[in-house]
Parts: sequence; structure tokens; C-alpha cells
Amino acid sequence: MSIFGWSLFLLAAAAGLGGLYMLYAAWKRPGRPFHVLGGWGLLIVALAGGLIANGDRGLAQVSVIVMVAACLYLAVPVMRGLALPVADVRARAGGGDAAALSSNPVLSGLAGVWTFLLTGPVAGGIALFGAAALFKLLQALSVGTATAGAIAIIASVVIWAVVSVLLLMEPRAGRRSVFAGGALAFSLIAAFLPL
Repeated sequence: MSIFGWSLFLLAAAAGLGGLYMLYAAWKRPGRPFHVLGGWGLLIVALAGGLIANGDRGLAQVSVIVMVAACLYLAVPVMRGLALPVADVRARAGGGDAAALSSNPVLSGLAGVWTFLLTGPVAGGIALFGAAALFKLLQALSVGTATAGAIAIIASVVIWAVVSVLLLMEPRAGRRSVFAGGALAFSLIAAFLPL
């Protein structure tokens, strides 16, 4: 890449991190539409900047940077237990499980670790196997290897994000685990199933 390309790539990465921080702030304190719109706007600018800076590779690189930062942003609050907005909704709903977990710090900590494992490594595995299945499908459709690889990398980031959010939306740990296990098994079969 040229000096202009590197500069644009670094600005795109900074925009992605800034957008992610704005979305994180909106998640921690709901009711701020400016943060949501600004966060998504900066993420779109970051992806466009990465694409202009280095084509599909730049797009994939910016996506990976944002994905790693998202893991770091979510790891700390999830390891401490569920984020406050989600915990408040559960308390208002009168969930007995949430009350029992909040009264026992050990169980609350273990629940946080389990949630982190489901939304991090397990969702990541679902994303990787799903992207591998997509790569195999694109190869069968005679798409070039480099193009199929770039699409699979970008798809893996999107799949990971969507699966993580869907798992966090499910309030019951048992159902969340079943959904994650089913999705992991399905993506694993899809990745290794011959076409």
C-alpha cells in the first residue's frame, strides 16, 4: 500500500473503533439515539475507508480490528455478569433465576463466564464453520479463490456479531446453551458436508 493507503487504512480503523465505542456507550446507557446513529455511521465509514485503502483485504482487515475490539469491549462486563440494562429488564420481568444468581456472587460469576464462552469462542466457532461452508459453496459456484476467501472472512465477522447478539437476547441460560449448541452442530455439518 502507498502512504495514502496506509493513512486511509489507519483512519478507517480509528473510525471503526470510535463507532464501536459509541455503540458500546449506547448499550451501557440506552436512550441515546445519537450514539447509535453515530456509531453505525462511523462503522460504515470505516468499512468504506478500508475498501478504498486496500480493496477487499482492507475491508477484511478493518472488520477484524473491529471484531477484536468488540470482544474486548464485551469481555469485561460479561465476565462480571450481564450488563446492567439486560439485568434490569430481567429483574423487572421477575425472573427467579436472575434473583438467585444475583444473590450468589459465585453463581453470578460462573454465569458470566458461561455467557462469555457462548458469545465469544462458541459464536466464533459458529462463524468460522459457517464461513467455511460459504467458502465451499462459492468455490462450487466457480467464484475465484481470493474473492471467495475475502467474502468468507467478511461473512464470518457478520455471522459472529449476529449470533452473539441473538444469544445475548435470550434471557434463559439453558435455552441459550441449546441454541448455541444447535447452531454449532449445524454449522459444523455444513462446513464438512460434501457438495
